Amino acid sequence: MPRKGFALVVALIASTGCSTMNNTEKGALVGGGVGTVVGTAIGAATGNPRTGAAVGALGGATLGALAGNKQDKLDRTVEQAEHAQAVASQNPPLGLIDVVNLSRGGTDPEVIVNQIRNTQSSYTLSTTDIEYLTQQGVAPRVIRAMQDTRARPAAPVVVREAPVIIERPVYPVWGPPVYGPPAIGFHYSRRLR
Repeated sequence: MPRKGFALVVALIASTGCSTMNNTEKGALVGGGVGTVVGTAIGAATGNPRTGAAVGALGGATLGALAGNKQDKLDRTVEQAEHAQAVASQNPPLGLIDVVNLSRGGTDPEVIVNQIRNTQSSYTLSTTDIEYLTQQGVAPRVIRAMQDTRARPAAPVVVREAPVIIERPVYPVWGPPVYGPPAIGFHYSRRLR
């Protein structure tokens, strides 16, 4: 049965509608099928093929689903990155000439400001740029919005670490006995390190 069973499981998996399944479902199906075959073979060797098949199917389906789920997460991350890139390419940042053309075309200044924000446009306007924009009829609030987009350096973060205090324990070291006069007896001297 192992060869026929394996071929049957592979045929069953191939014939099911895998095109509509996500990787988690495919992994569970394939893992369960392979686990069933392997579990049946191990169970037959130990004298209990049904239990082996059940345990193999459960273990294989679980491992297959975990592997498929990991691939699904990776696929979603790639899709999100591609979507973000597509959106960014559809809404490129506005250049100076774009702002002038929108203003000349009669676009409401608030719409231009919103477009500057939505496209995450950034400007470092020189005095000449500001004069040019003003001469071209760009509204003052649009020019202010353009100036506000300039990347400002982050304030330096001052981290003050607490001083590290390492205490060294003091262990008494008992030296050799010191003998005194016969009336006193003996005692140990104590030295500190």
